[in-house]
Amino acid sequence: MSVRHLIFLAFAALVFGCSNENPVTPVEGDTYTRLVSAESGNTRFEIWSASSTDTLMTGYNKIGFKVFENNQEKTSGFVKYFARMYHFGGGNMHSTPVEPVYNYNSSLGMFAGYFVLLMPSDTTSNWYGFYNYSDQLFIDSARFDIKYNSKTKFKIFVDLSTSLSYLITVISPVDPARGPNSFKIMLHESFNFINFTQVRGAQMYLRTWLDSLQYSSAQNVNPVDNNGIYEGQINFDYSGLWNVHDSIYYNNKLITATDPPSIVFRVP
Repeated sequence: MSVRHLIFLAFAALVFGCSNENPVTPVEGDTYTRLVSAESGNTRFEIWSASSTDTLMTGYNKIGFKVFENNQEKTSGFVKYFARMYHFGGGNMHSTPVEPVYNYNSSLGMFAGYFVLLMPSDTTSNWYGFYNYSDQLFIDSARFDIKYNSKTKFKIFVDLSTSLSYLITVISPVDPARGPNSFKIMLHESFNFINFTQVRGAQMYLRTWLDSLQYSSAQNVNPVDNNGIYEGQINFDYSGLWNVHDSIYYNNKLITATDPPSIVFRVP
């Protein structure tokens, strides 16, 4: 089975189907907690997360890195990070979307950014992190664990004209409610599920659909690119299972199929 087919099957299952010391509350209002630590010799990298859990989870993660050399913390430079999942037995490997460069945020006291974790760890598949501080300090193949987040929402689709795969990752709403909801997503492009490029400047057009009532809501706002995060609004007038269809144009052509990819939200 190819890596692409493996990811598609795993995503279908996901979509449908470390210590906790020293919390940091930065100016932005998020509370970051240290979840992962990787050490080699006199070098230590730490991953801090703005989630409220005690481990990294599938889906969008707002994170920060701290870097130490001889227990002295770095407050300048940059961090580059790659996460790879190895599937034992079949020999398959894939990566995941990450911030291209994590720059230092003085108000957070960390090298801040995001990553999107595609699959949870299990008995046959493990995640490994590859750390780089300013092309000077490195730690390779440091294992870390990921748990499944039932609220995770993302969608893969393929542009058949180019055979490129695209990943839509939902940032919000996490807990959808009746009425207007802020809708924020990211879009990534990949040709091999190892290298991901964050897509900027796409045009998106939403259509909501509640199958139980054969109904589409009004007052939806199409997402617009805001520094790599597409921001809009979705309106859920009634309780139930809503499909949000997203038709996407990129580089002056439609990259979604005639029946565009949809993301399902359960509204109480």
